[in-house]
Amino acid sequence: MWKTAILILSVTSAVWSGVPLERQNLPSTPRQEVPVSGYRLPNNTIPLRYNIELTTHVHDHQSPNQFDFNGKVTILLRVLEENVQNITLHYRQITVTHVKLADATNAVLVDDDSSFTTDVTYEFLVILAPSVLRIGNYSLELEYHGELRTDNGGFYRSSYTDVNGNTRWIATTQFESTDARHAFPCYDEPGTRAPIGLKLTHGNAYHAISNMPIKSSLPWNATYTVTEFEDTLAMQTYLLAFVVSDFAFISNTENKQSVYANPVSISNGDLNFALEAGVKVTNALENYLQVKYSFPKLDQIGIPDFAAGAMENWGLVTYREEALIYNSTKSPMGQLKRTASIIAHEYGHQFFGNLVSPKWWSYLWLNEGFATLMQYIAADKAYPDLRIQDMATVEALQNAFQSDALENTRPMNSYVETPTAISALFDDIAYDKSGSVLRQLQHAFGDTVFRAGLKYYLDAMQFKAATPADLAAALQRAVDAHQALPSTTNVSDIINSWADQSGYPVLHVSRNTDNVITLSQERYLLKRSRDAVKGTWYLPYNMATSQASDFSSTLPHDWLIDQTVELRPSAALNWTNDDWVIFNKQQTGYYRVNYDDKLWELITHELHHGNHSSIHHLNRAQLIDDSLNLARSGHLKYDITLKLIQFLTKEEEYVPWASLNNGLAYLNRMLAGSNKYNLFKKYVWELVEPSFHKFGLENKPSDTHFAKLVRNILINWACQVGSEDCLTQTNSQLAEVVSNKTEDIDPNLKGVVYCNGLRNADSNTFQYVLDRMHRSQDPSDRMLLISALGCSENTALLEMYLATSLDETGDFGYRGQERSRVFSAVYVNERVGLETAMKFLDANAATIDRLYNGGSFGGRAIGSAVTGMARRVVNKEQYDEFLAMSTRLEFAGYLNAGELSTAKELSGENVQWTNTYFNVIESWLEANVKSGAVRFGTASMMAVTTVATLVAVLL
Repeated sequence: MWKTAILILSVTSAVWSGVPLERQNLPSTPRQEVPVSGYRLPNNTIPLRYNIELTTHVHDHQSPNQFDFNGKVTILLRVLEENVQNITLHYRQITVTHVKLADATNAVLVDDDSSFTTDVTYEFLVILAPSVLRIGNYSLELEYHGELRTDNGGFYRSSYTDVNGNTRWIATTQFESTDARHAFPCYDEPGTRAPIGLKLTHGNAYHAISNMPIKSSLPWNATYTVTEFEDTLAMQTYLLAFVVSDFAFISNTENKQSVYANPVSISNGDLNFALEAGVKVTNALENYLQVKYSFPKLDQIGIPDFAAGAMENWGLVTYREEALIYNSTKSPMGQLKRTASIIAHEYGHQFFGNLVSPKWWSYLWLNEGFATLMQYIAADKAYPDLRIQDMATVEALQNAFQSDALENTRPMNSYVETPTAISALFDDIAYDKSGSVLRQLQHAFGDTVFRAGLKYYLDAMQFKAATPADLAAALQRAVDAHQALPSTTNVSDIINSWADQSGYPVLHVSRNTDNVITLSQERYLLKRSRDAVKGTWYLPYNMATSQASDFSSTLPHDWLIDQTVELRPSAALNWTNDDWVIFNKQQTGYYRVNYDDKLWELITHELHHGNHSSIHHLNRAQLIDDSLNLARSGHLKYDITLKLIQFLTKEEEYVPWASLNNGLAYLNRMLAGSNKYNLFKKYVWELVEPSFHKFGLENKPSDTHFAKLVRNILINWACQVGSEDCLTQTNSQLAEVVSNKTEDIDPNLKGVVYCNGLRNADSNTFQYVLDRMHRSQDPSDRMLLISALGCSENTALLEMYLATSLDETGDFGYRGQERSRVFSAVYVNERVGLETAMKFLDANAATIDRLYNGGSFGGRAIGSAVTGMARRVVNKEQYDEFLAMSTRLEFAGYLNAGELSTAKELSGENVQWTNTYFNVIESWLEANVKSGAVRFGTASMMAVTTVATLVAVLL
């Protein structure tokens, strides 16, 4: 499943506490699951097959039962133990009306409407047998009815407005992680599989699609059609999907792929790119993994109302429309990259998660970590010109570093039971950290060995439930065959060291006068304690030096297993005390690197006065991100960092600029209240100005994708610090749109122009853009405009804008997932946005909780929003107000204790930083930045977090 939240801002729902484990105490096998209790099924019976029959009336707008559905499921099951009295299944928000139970001889044991009980808390449906059931096979038939939900979960309804202004409803599904039980009573756990047969009865004017090809579609009467599908292979219930709609589609019959969307959305773009990308990505994955896709067809469909970004249902991948539809003339190049990446992520799941599933949600990273890795590998192979694999560094690894640097972050292996806790696992740890740790293994073992291990894993575990031990065994087999590890090191210990303990290490590098390099590791925390936080990981390390500046091989020089090791020059790898050294080539290892002051000085000298491109562009990005965050956490002096990043005056590559964009955003936010703020703006302008003038404010036909992205970063920062050229041109471009002198702006610049133009716009201009957003039926355009409207610095306009997100009349046309996006767009907008959003949340928590849930925050709207807001608290006054609000929200039940703890840690760390480093940076700026006149405009500052937001959207 694609994690939507990263498209707007980086938030973490990690609420787990964890203590780093000493290496000698690490288990040699993955942690054992907690004994079955509470929400887990007893698993003394298992399904052998499901036959599902569902009837929906969603086509009939005149029927009072339009949103009702009727169902019957027949489950062939097996009793595994003696003395089983009851059969326990999952159910949710449905009414069971009849139960029939028969044994293998077809002798009927139960045939009534009362031989069952329900437990709403644990969501159990318990079938009561008249006597003890013997080991063997049974047939259980259940009749029930329910209602299509409105929260984008389970079997739910969505709609679009046709060309005549009529509302057209559809019935669709979203079952991950625990919502299949809403469509039919079932064994709704990821490690349980069975083939599924499906019949859907629906209106004649509609059609039905599901995971498998259609077996038959025949009229039932003058109004309804019955569509029956081929049986699935053995699969998990959460991967079942079906859609009843009147959507249009295109197909590639040779490759048995199709793409569906509603006709109005298609008029705003087309489905050709999604179809092309689907075929290319499938070929890339099959070639890389040497495993064939296992279902007979693979469809994609854009759903108007959709909580996640996309969902990997086996054979029928569902998406938010904005993620699937691409307009070659109106969409920015970043949308093409984003669509390719999302498709690659979901198609990666067809192998990791679908073909091989995790035994329990504790191991969600076996799904999402691999899908994250495959999104970069497969999309890059499908579209090499986009250089998508380079983006893994800044999008996944450096993003995960932020969430994983908190004291209460959770480990990759995390046991949970409740549906709420399971949903909370879909976070930066499951996606970005896990994908980055797997990328580390790919480079540490070598791609050939890694691929061989994955094939062993997929072949051995296909159609089965796996644990990390199964992955380790497969990789070990490949490692042994190629002798890719020291004989004293095994894969299981490596994986456990990263998956069973929270956080990640910083590798400290120092060199003494005898030319000996000492390496040591400790856990990296944003809030650094006085004593080093011990933790030992199996850390693969390699290095490049000024004498051996080849960054191409990412195989490890060795593994740091203990906390410290010494390195001496050798014939293969030599250095002197005057040579720069860089560890973690191409930042493929999941750890930060900190050097002693002398080594930082040598690296800085090479970047400033040597050939900066002699250091790989991904390592230049690493140096920027590591130095900014090491200074933030007290591991490094800020004067070293602020001097080092000045090499960006000659940087043209995208990934280093993206790393600066993220790190500088924090400094800007924290220094906005300083009386030396103008010096900081001048410092930033000196970094940006050379490239800003070189790239200009207009895209060129020869521009690469990366060149377009760099230009957006430069424009945002130039306007941010008050460049008159930037402000004048962006304001005039928006003014021309408002006055109808031009239809619109270059799609690759549209986000930055609208945001900067709206920053100080009057109410008429703001209302014009707001009306345009509401009229638009292009989901990608709506996403961009929703984010841009949050850039306004007018409190009254922001208050009005937030109020529209609570509209229930339909006048504003918001979909469920868009309401929370409005709120995000406002609170990321510096002080004015944050404080306006805090007041709005405090006053409207009940309504926000009801309307926002089911949107991009997936059922924990307020918890996720509070975590995001906590990152933007910058002083004691804000902290006190924020903490008081958060405490009230917890008392009212809108926050849980873990979410409140995370919010306190994030906001408290910011306040501590202000107390510690505010004066330090002010003094450095005063000593190193001249206060001479710069050609700036007089407009007030745009929120830098909005800059980062828009760049993320454009990616």
